Order: sequence, then C-alpha cells, then structure tokens
Amino acid sequence: MPQSGWRSSKNFVILVVCVAVFTDVFLYGLIVPVMPFTLLRRVGIPDEDVQQWTSALLATYGIAIILGSLLFGWLGDKTETRQTPFIIGLLILGGGTLLFSLTKSLSLIVIARLLQGCSTAIVFTIGYSLMLDTVGNEGIGRAVGFTSMSMSLGLFGGPIIGGFVYDAAGYFAVFLPAFGLIALEITLRLLLRPVPRKTISLSEQPPRQNGEQSPLLPTESSQAESSLMVLLRSPRFVVAMIGMCMINTFLTAFEAVLPVYLHELFDFSSSQIAVVFLSNTLPMLLSPLSGRFVDKIGPFWPAIAGFSLAAPSMMLMCLVRKPTFLCTVLLRLFFFLFGCGVSMAMPAMMAEISMATDALENQRPGIFGAKGAYSQAFGLSNAAFSVGTLLGPLYAGYIREWVGWTTMLMSLGGLSILMVLLVVMFTGHRNVSDEEFS
Repeated sequence: MPQSGWRSSKNFVILVVCVAVFTDVFLYGLIVPVMPFTLLRRVGIPDEDVQQWTSALLATYGIAIILGSLLFGWLGDKTETRQTPFIIGLLILGGGTLLFSLTKSLSLIVIARLLQGCSTAIVFTIGYSLMLDTVGNEGIGRAVGFTSMSMSLGLFGGPIIGGFVYDAAGYFAVFLPAFGLIALEITLRLLLRPVPRKTISLSEQPPRQNGEQSPLLPTESSQAESSLMVLLRSPRFVVAMIGMCMINTFLTAFEAVLPVYLHELFDFSSSQIAVVFLSNTLPMLLSPLSGRFVDKIGPFWPAIAGFSLAAPSMMLMCLVRKPTFLCTVLLRLFFFLFGCGVSMAMPAMMAEISMATDALENQRPGIFGAKGAYSQAFGLSNAAFSVGTLLGPLYAGYIREWVGWTTMLMSLGGLSILMVLLVVMFTGHRNVSDEEFS
C-alpha cells in the first residue's frame, strides 16, 4: 500500500509509541500535585488521612500496571494485530482521566486509577511490541532510547505543569492539557498502519544444530508450554527483568526521599527541588544516543557502564550532609552522573528483553508458537519495572528512617554493584543463545 507507506514507517511508529509513552507518563505526573487537594477538598477526606490515601492510590496504580502487563501481554500475542489493543488502551486512558476529573467519590477515584494503570500496562506492553515488530532487534536500542527520553520528559513535565495550572486556573483546567494530548494520540493511532506481524510456520522450521538427538520440530509438550514459564526459566531474561526493576527502584527511591531530605537540610521550596531533579532528567534526554550504542555493540557494555556509574554516584551523595553551597553543587553533580548511568542502563536492559526472547526462540524454534511472545516478554518487563515503583519508596523511606541517609545510599549503591555482577554473568553481548548461560 504505497499511499500508507509513511504510516507504517519505522520513524512514524517510533513517534506514535513515544507520544503514547509521553502522554501516559505525563498524565500520571499531572495528577500528582493535585491529588492531595482532590482528596481533601473534593472528596472530603480528613486532613490526617490524606497521606494514607495518596499512598494507597499510588499502590493501586502500581498493582494495576503489574496485573495489566501480564494480562495484556498475553492478549497482545494472541491478537492478529497490535493496533486494536493499542487503541483500546487509549480509550481506557481517556475514560480513566475523564472519570478522575469529574468524580467526587473516593471509590470512583480508585477505579479511575485502576483504569490509568491498565492504560500504562497497554502502552508499555503493546507499544514496545509494536515497535519491535517494526524496527527489529537491530534497531530496538535506538527506539527504546527515544521512548526513555519521552518518559523522562513526561515524568519531569507532568508535575510541574499540573501544579502550575492548578495554582493559576483551578482544578478542571489541569485536565485540559491531558485531553489535548489524548486527542493528539487518537489522531496518531488512527493514522498508524502497523506492518504485518511476523509469524513462525512450525512446518517450515529449519533443523536445530544441537546434535543428532535434537528433534526437527518442537515437541507437542513444548508447544503447549506456557510462554511465561519459558521466559521466567531463562536466567538471561530474568536478569533483564531484575535490571528493569532495579532501575525504577532507584528512580522512585529518590522521588520519595530526596524532596523530604532537601527540605529538611536546605529548606528548599518545591521549585528548587524541581531544579535538582532536572539535574537527573537532563542526561536521560541522551537516551537515544545510548540506544544507538546498544544497537552497534549490544546491551552488555552499556549495561555494565550504566550500573557501574550509578553505584558510586548514589554512594557519594552521602557526602551531602550540611546546608552549604558546596553540598548543593555536589548533589547536582552526583545526581547528574546518576542520570547518565540510568540513561545507559535502561535502553540496554530493554533491548536485552527482546534479545533474550529471540535467543530462546533460536535455541528452541517454535517454542512460543506462530505469533511469538514479544508482548508477554515486554509485559513481564513492565511488571518488573512497576514492582520497582512499589519497592523504591518503601525501601528508601524505611531505611532512611531506621538507619539514616548514608546507609540508604550505600545500600542502593550496593544493589547497583550486584546488578553489574549479574550482567557480567548472564547478559548477552549480541543475540547470544540462552543455553550458554544455562
């Protein structure tokens, strides 16, 4: 179809997925500064219960992402086209946002957050699978780099714009940018014409080269085996999942603890705290460059470099203990270096998810059936990333309260060093067969 060639092009597909990621994350952040006022003034929650319900709604959102990622990952590999669930995700996002903007009922706000969590699951599961279908493993690093940049922009821009618009124009005005982005997404997703999905004909599979005893085709039991269980038994794939979980654990740990610490130590205002987080966000805009390196040299060295840089950056933040100008400079420097580490590690781990899945398929042709298991692979990855949303604030908050700022940072740095060791042991340099690590 020549007339729709650009609508199926790699750049347009990447653009659509990036806008979807930005929109979803931006809408999540847009509500963050408004949430306490919504619960207090519109719902009528007592002031002493606002923090409890704010945390509960965050947990509700995270749980919806985890469960939704598994569900829509399975559905994505069963449908003929990924376009249909991708559009359904947009409708769910619009419905959840509209419900949140209009309701004064706590139970309906909970439902709205559940819908928004399901939408996030669809975007990060179906969207990444759609992107991989289009660009292939040879271009997934660059594509994931652009989506990582979009996510960083959404995470940073959402809360700032939400707080500013709420102060300037009131509650309902906050949702005008949201519905504008949703309208843009509707247009883009209707224009999108994804390339046909590649299917694997089991009758045409080449013989395996693992010895004369290897069967020509997958056995009946292997075809019936759950794709999720096949993926979860792969050390290489599980390490990539752990890497995604660790990255988000680090990010959300600082989101939960750093604003409180900066206010206590420096008496920073919300705008000053936002500037500090800008130090962490700016290097993530270079994620597409990191993704290009992943495409050229594989995920191994970018992952090593990313986690190796993140570890000392977090540990050295323990030097920030006095309200001096030098400490503010050191904080921004170490936080910037931490952002550089994340911008290298995240595209590498996302690319490793698809490469580890391909390695299993190459090792046991047809193990995932005719339609493959990319949606389920990205669903598991997104579920692991979402677990980090729950673990980061809980872990960092309790550790800092019990044993202090320094121990919290040292332990986070230790987890990053552990990831370096896991990457060395299990992560592939290119599309390496998973059996090398069995």
